[in-house]
Amino acid sequence: MASSMPVWFYRQQARYDYRRALVQLRKGNLDQALDSLSRALDHYPYPAQIHVELGIVHWQRGQIEAAIAAFSEAIALDPTQVRAYGNRGLLHSLQGQVAAALADWQQALEHQPGHALIHYNRGLLYLQQQDYAAALADFDQAIATDPNQAEAYLHRGNVYDQLGRQTEAVRDWELALCNDLNLEQARLKLNQILQASGDRALAEKLQVALDLDQITVVARQQASELTVELSRPVGVGINYFALPDQIRQVLISWQPLNLRTFQLIARVSGADQRPGVVEWQGRYPVFQGQSCPSAQWYRVLLTAFVIFPPLGIPALVYAINLKQAYQRGDYLTAVQASKTIKALCRAGGAISLTLVTLVAGYWGYQQLHDSRVKDLPSQAQLNPSPTGPAAKQPPLSEPDD
Repeated sequence: MASSMPVWFYRQQARYDYRRALVQLRKGNLDQALDSLSRALDHYPYPAQIHVELGIVHWQRGQIEAAIAAFSEAIALDPTQVRAYGNRGLLHSLQGQVAAALADWQQALEHQPGHALIHYNRGLLYLQQQDYAAALADFDQAIATDPNQAEAYLHRGNVYDQLGRQTEAVRDWELALCNDLNLEQARLKLNQILQASGDRALAEKLQVALDLDQITVVARQQASELTVELSRPVGVGINYFALPDQIRQVLISWQPLNLRTFQLIARVSGADQRPGVVEWQGRYPVFQGQSCPSAQWYRVLLTAFVIFPPLGIPALVYAINLKQAYQRGDYLTAVQASKTIKALCRAGGAISLTLVTLVAGYWGYQQLHDSRVKDLPSQAQLNPSPTGPAAKQPPLSEPDD
C-alpha cells in the first residue's frame, strides 16, 4: 500500500498539471502551458493527449516542425488519435504537402467518419485544388454534422459560385450570415451578387430607353457615378455627339438612382465579337444645363410668417440652402431641398387648417349651447298658490261654545 501511494499521487498531480495547462493555453499563456504539460508528461495516464497539446503550443509559438513532431509522437502512442491526425494534416496542407495532408485526414476519418472540422478542412483543400465535386461533398458532410458551421456554408457557396449555380450560392451565403453576422466575406459576396444583378437590370433598362439595337450595353454603378460601356458591331453606327445628351435625359428621369456623373466608353467589336479599341470616351455631369429647382418663396414666406411658423421657418432655411447647393453644382441636394420645402409648406397648411377647423367647431358648439339654454322655460315657484277643490274649502274652525 505504501509503495502505491507515490504513483497515485504523481498521477493526480499530472492530471492537475494537464488541466492547468489547458487553462493557460486558452488564456494564451504559452510558456506556462508548456511548463505544465512538460511536468504532466511522465505520469499522465494518456500521454498521447499531452503530445497533442504540446503540438498545439508549438504551433501557436510558430514552431511548425516541433508541432508536427509532437503530433507524430501522439499518433505513435495512440494510432486512433483523431486530433493528432487532423492537426498534422492541417500543418501539412499549410506547407503545401497536399498528399500528406489528405493521407492524415483520411486516417482521421476512418476512426471518426463524421468529424465536421476535418471534412471542412479537406473541403477547403479540394476547393484550392479546384476539385469542386470533392469539395462540395466534404462541405455537405461538414454541414450535415454541424449545421451551425458558418464557414462551411460560406465556402460551399463559393463552390456553387464556381459551378455557376448562383441561386444555391446566394442561399448558402445567406445561411452563413444567419449563423455568423460578423462573417464579412459572406456579406461581401452577397453585395457583389446584388450589385451585379442591379447593374444587369440597369443595362437592360438603359438599352431599351436609348433604343440601341444590335449594340451591347454594360452598366456599372459605383456610388454616384455610372459607367456605361457600349460595344457596336462593324456596320452599326452611333451618333456619339447626341448620345451623351440622350443618356443624360434618361438618367434625369431616374432621379432615385442618385447619380451625379456618368462615364461613356464605346468600342467597336470585330468579326470575332471581341471588344476592340475604344473609339469614344468621356465623363459628363448628369444635371448639366438643368435650371435651378423652385424654392417656392411665396409659399415659404406665407407659411413662415402667417400660416404655421413652426414648419415655415425650417422651410425658409431649406429655401436659402437650395440656391447655394445649386450654385456649387449639387443639383440633387437642391432637388431634395425643393421637395422638402413643398412637403413642409403642405404640412403647415394642413395643420393650420385643422387648428382653425377645431377652433371654429368649438366656437359654434358654444354658441349653440348658449342659445339652447336661453330658450328653456323659467323654473316654477317653490311654493305655488293652492288651486283645485281643496283650495275652495274653508278652513276648519273651532266650534262655538
